[in-house]
Amino acid sequence: MPRIWLLCCYICIVLLQPAPALELNATPVEKLQNVPGIVYDVAQDQQDFLWLAAEYDGLLRFDGTEYLRFSPANAGPPFSYSHVVNDSQNNLWVATWGHGLWQLDPQRRHWRQVSAPVPADARIQLLQHDKAQNLWIGTTTGLYLLRANHSTAEIVLPLRGQRIWQLTEQSNGTLWVATSNGLYQFNPVSTAPGSWLQTADLAGAEIRAVAVHGDYLLIGRRAGIDLLDLRDGVIRHSSDLGNTNVFMSENADQWLVGSIDGLYRQRLTPAGLESELLLPAVDARNLYRDRQNNIWLSTRYNGIMRVPEPPLKSRQPAVTAFISPTQKHRLGPHSVTATARWQPLEKSLLQLKDGRWQELIFAPEYQVAYVRDVVEFAGQTLVGTDQGLYRYQPGAGLTPVNLPTTAPRLNIERMALASDDSLWLGLWEHGVYRIAAPSDAAVVLPPAVQLQTELQAQEGVIDIQQDAQQQLWLLSRHGKIYQGLPTELKLRWQPPANLATGYFHCLLAEADMFWLCTDRGLLRVSKDFSQADLLSLEHGLPDIRVIGITRTEQFIWVLTRNGVMLMRPDGSDIRLLSTRQELNLAAAQLRGIVALPSDQVQLATSDGLWQLAHTDLTPVPTNMQLHLTEFRLNQQLFSLNESNTILKLPERVQELQLKFRLLSFQRHLQVNYFFRWNAQQHWTAFGPEAVLTLSQLAPGRHQLEVMAQAGGQFIHTRPLQLDVPVPWWQRPAGIVVLTLAGSLLLYLSYRYRVNRLQQRAEKLDALVAERTQALEAANQQLQHLSNTDSLTGLLNRRALQYAAGLLQAQRSRHAAPLTLALLDIDHFKQINDMHGHDAGDDVLRQVATYLRQRLRSQDLLARWGGEEFLLLMPNTTLPQAQQLVDALRLGIRTLDTSPLDIALSATFGISPVATSALALEQAIKAADLALYQGKTQGRDQVVLAALPD
Repeated sequence: MPRIWLLCCYICIVLLQPAPALELNATPVEKLQNVPGIVYDVAQDQQDFLWLAAEYDGLLRFDGTEYLRFSPANAGPPFSYSHVVNDSQNNLWVATWGHGLWQLDPQRRHWRQVSAPVPADARIQLLQHDKAQNLWIGTTTGLYLLRANHSTAEIVLPLRGQRIWQLTEQSNGTLWVATSNGLYQFNPVSTAPGSWLQTADLAGAEIRAVAVHGDYLLIGRRAGIDLLDLRDGVIRHSSDLGNTNVFMSENADQWLVGSIDGLYRQRLTPAGLESELLLPAVDARNLYRDRQNNIWLSTRYNGIMRVPEPPLKSRQPAVTAFISPTQKHRLGPHSVTATARWQPLEKSLLQLKDGRWQELIFAPEYQVAYVRDVVEFAGQTLVGTDQGLYRYQPGAGLTPVNLPTTAPRLNIERMALASDDSLWLGLWEHGVYRIAAPSDAAVVLPPAVQLQTELQAQEGVIDIQQDAQQQLWLLSRHGKIYQGLPTELKLRWQPPANLATGYFHCLLAEADMFWLCTDRGLLRVSKDFSQADLLSLEHGLPDIRVIGITRTEQFIWVLTRNGVMLMRPDGSDIRLLSTRQELNLAAAQLRGIVALPSDQVQLATSDGLWQLAHTDLTPVPTNMQLHLTEFRLNQQLFSLNESNTILKLPERVQELQLKFRLLSFQRHLQVNYFFRWNAQQHWTAFGPEAVLTLSQLAPGRHQLEVMAQAGGQFIHTRPLQLDVPVPWWQRPAGIVVLTLAGSLLLYLSYRYRVNRLQQRAEKLDALVAERTQALEAANQQLQHLSNTDSLTGLLNRRALQYAAGLLQAQRSRHAAPLTLALLDIDHFKQINDMHGHDAGDDVLRQVATYLRQRLRSQDLLARWGGEEFLLLMPNTTLPQAQQLVDALRLGIRTLDTSPLDIALSATFGISPVATSALALEQAIKAADLALYQGKTQGRDQVVLAALPD
């Protein structure tokens, strides 16, 4: 039997050995908890990740939010990285300061250090590809060339021993190398020797930056910048902007300059070089333009940052002088008439004439709160307000126009001139009025005629627009579109239930389309009213609540309080503008965007007016990429190679977390993520963050698809297959183990049945033993009853004497103090006589319980007789016993005897116990005498027995 058991156990152990761990096609990485401080270079790979070469934090991958550190295996602390570039095969080439040149493969798993002649401890200051994809490596001791598709570098002999700073390439292949000893030029494919530039102030000078800019060569010296004309080798311009580290061209006459002292923008003007400081007190080390056209600045001590965008232009002349910085104004829609430009404020109107703003104030008694529109009608300047129609006349100011109507209040929402020169007034909740054009200029306007309309009461007209065909269209606040006819309003369209929103704000009437601003998006309605669709966040809107829309020559501009969107009428070429430091779009005004010439618009906020061109908005990138950026398995963070779309999970998965991100690097772009599991029909929304935590996956293969929605685009990941291993008990080995275990169980059952008879015999023996044990327990219980006072549960006199004898015997071997106390309940006989013996018994039990709770575990307590109790206190001196007993006496006085209302007290006699054979009897007698003495002295006290001389 033991051998069979051991054999089965051995087979189970062999078969249940854990399967070898699956090798994930992933790279262990570390998440950086802080923002890197010193970054020397940036590069973008083919997946659009940004890679940072940091001094103390190592090689970092940046997805726009988080940094992951990649390190060579067993390399120790992170290297100090100086440069990083990406080649056409998606390899990363990483330069270090003191650890040579490294290559990281496209899967980001395997590192390789480039061998000689590049020293293993080289300090690399330059790492750059030329147009032929050759890699140039500049160190503190020379320049090296690693040709494309070669594994071994070669040294450039003329520059051996030189400290290399930068390199730039002309269109003809000529290279210019900035060194600590001047500027060297050569053509690597030519047999002609290179040469040092011998121009004055440059020969032998330390050149730290160089870049080709059109026909010029930008040269950065410690003391300044020179523009060398490449056509004749003459320095055309110079500036004293020194300590230059890097140049980057922006256009033909403008470039960025990164220096130790900050980031500058330099322009070539007819008067020379002009420099503008963009970022002060920044040690700028490198500039990089990514595929999304973002420009990244690498700095020392300030990490990586975007180059600031050009500041937005405020509309000139500014209106800020008329706006309170503490109490913001509401700016109404901009109006232009033949004689002036008008800007409504909250309770006044600004007139721009001859290049200056003039504020026109309504008289207080008019109680005007809002100005809506200004029009030229019948030779008069008319102003529509919430308190009626006003006329403006130079010298006379703003005066009300008496316009008899049936409306209880002439709250004008919009005014518009029709093609027949009539004036239309849209009132808030009180219909539409038309004033016919007078035959000639007159001081008194023709009467306002209320049009017959299908406009429901309390609905209100909120916008009036004229299309290219000179037709007048009106929009109600519930989204109904009316056509304005000379005698009536004709309802042409109303939103169906699925497009009905809470509120409509504005209307743009195009030749073939209507655009409606709503609080659920931008509603597009065909001119024949046969089609309507709602544009929302998924179509690129910065926010679903649209508060303004206008049209310029090429673009439609859409205003929300979370951003401005520009697009062509067909919905293409989307550009976005989000809140900036100088522009608070949360303060944008209703209908606060109007068209200006040259594809520009005016934007109104409570802070002022802004003039925007389409170049001020950022195009939504095309070909954006969505990637799995983090893969966390059992507390270990990985970067997964997405070329492997099948991920085989290990057997024991405690935690599996997947994180996806759209690599747009656009702050204004709102992204929403969705996922689909196992090819389900519908997508499930993630929200603005795509983090998926999986647990308890069923065995087998699962498919995960993730989609991002941004800027009107839908970007998908490649489907990711997750292979969950089959549990061991479903595998062939597990089935064998279970079979063996079942056979073993049957064998054990048989053995169990065979042993039953033996167990019954043993059970009889056990029953006899059990009965014997029960008899012994009964004897022990009888003995306990014989030693215990039945009323109080305390030791009786006999039991105490026996225990005291044992205690005295122990003291004869190990001397220790022992004190005896005898207590008697005062007036106990009166309690029995007045309240009965049952009450007396209750008192005895209560006193016994109190004494048992208060005494220590080492003390012995017994009922000595009647109302007397005896207390033995080992290891207790007489003063200690006196203190304890006095506390007991005071406690007895506080016992609650309700409902008898008896005041209890007790008298105590205390005596030390000697170690002689008769000491206990002598101590009891002495304590009894002391107790008697206490009784005669008035009771309720503690009396010490007289000590022998």
